[in-house]
Amino acid sequence: MPDRSPRKLWETALGQLELQVTRPNFETWLRSTEGISLEGDQLIVGVPSDFALEWLRSRMQSLISRTVSQLLGSPVSVAFQVLGAQAAPAPLATDRDYPALATASPPPDLNLQFTFQSFTVVKSNRLAYRAARQVASGEGTYNPLVLCGTSGLGKTHLLHAIGYDAVRAGKRVIALTGEAFVDGYVKAVRRGQPQSFRDPFHQCELLLLDDLGFLTTRSASQEQFFHIFNALHERGCHLVVTVDSTPAALTSLTARLQSRLQGGLIIDLLPPTPGECLLILQGKASHLRRPLPEPVLQLIASQPFKNVRELEGALNRVTAYLDLVSGPLTLDAARQALFTLRPSPPPPSAEAILHAVCQHFHLSPEQLSGASRARDITYARHIAMYLLRQHASQPLTAIGQLLGGRDHSTVLNGCRRIQQELTALPQTRAAIQELEVTLLNAPAA
Repeated sequence: MPDRSPRKLWETALGQLELQVTRPNFETWLRSTEGISLEGDQLIVGVPSDFALEWLRSRMQSLISRTVSQLLGSPVSVAFQVLGAQAAPAPLATDRDYPALATASPPPDLNLQFTFQSFTVVKSNRLAYRAARQVASGEGTYNPLVLCGTSGLGKTHLLHAIGYDAVRAGKRVIALTGEAFVDGYVKAVRRGQPQSFRDPFHQCELLLLDDLGFLTTRSASQEQFFHIFNALHERGCHLVVTVDSTPAALTSLTARLQSRLQGGLIIDLLPPTPGECLLILQGKASHLRRPLPEPVLQLIASQPFKNVRELEGALNRVTAYLDLVSGPLTLDAARQALFTLRPSPPPPSAEAILHAVCQHFHLSPEQLSGASRARDITYARHIAMYLLRQHASQPLTAIGQLLGGRDHSTVLNGCRRIQQELTALPQTRAAIQELEVTLLNAPAA
């Protein structure tokens, strides 16, 4: 008979559930829950938000109840309650209880972990945060909202937070990446059904597009996005897009699409200052089960990380390390956890990678980027695609341009092929390893 204390019972149930659901679902919906009370044949489970409560009720209620019942050896019902809420747990919801979610369910590409509540506001992102809140509430008069900034500063987080609140308000939301937009349109055209791609947008009340820059080299997709943009804008649908640079800097965008974007509100998210890094860490650490001492947070904040994503990665690493060693939360332990996170040499440039591949395979740059489909040249070209993707973090479209104007699907197939050969073909693994050593030892530009 397992321990019948609600906390211990739920911890045991979590161990069982972790084996039965996908890792993303477990991390998103179950990791931050806890057993609150066990009265008769009902277990009350605390959850971090009302959105998580609704999701668990509608998607995992039967699995959870069955798992707990098996542990206790008798039928048990499971109810959920928002942690910190004073009201008694409500009975199972029906569509009448949640009319907004009955007509507007979260789109599959919306990351429900990215909420306004989990976003730490500092001076460098405050304006973007306020604008995003206004759009989410329907109060923003500017349309579109364009969030700019380099990778890891919170653009995608704010984009999905807008979607989270909009869905809760009952709006029909479409959230997708620039790559998904292009792929969806290309597939519809190949089927001879381009209208099937446009149809879902007709009922949309909020369109969220992450990474507009992916459209820059796809003129047909830009044209399609322009017409969808116009149609939605005319009937008052809000649009929010993210981009790594300002629309004006995206010279491959058509002039009329640039004009439409510049007619909205363009906001830059800036890298956090050292003082802001500490505030961000304090905000994220407040959600941890095991609090970190202030000196440890100050140590992490003092490291030369460039963006919020790197900061969060360092925080997660320190937390995981301290959990594993089960030792005291000392500065020395934190330094040990951070050792492998010290800034590494800058990644190789695209030019350095192309040069190394040409040297390794005894090819000229013209042969590597040319039209030849000779087996040895194609193989070298695929190696270059893989290295550009893995080590220079180049987007698929940029890699295609570097290698003779090839489209993103060709690049993606080339990268996937080398990824498969890494485990299947020793010669491919050896070639990649030799090139990586060459690039690592190459002098800095």
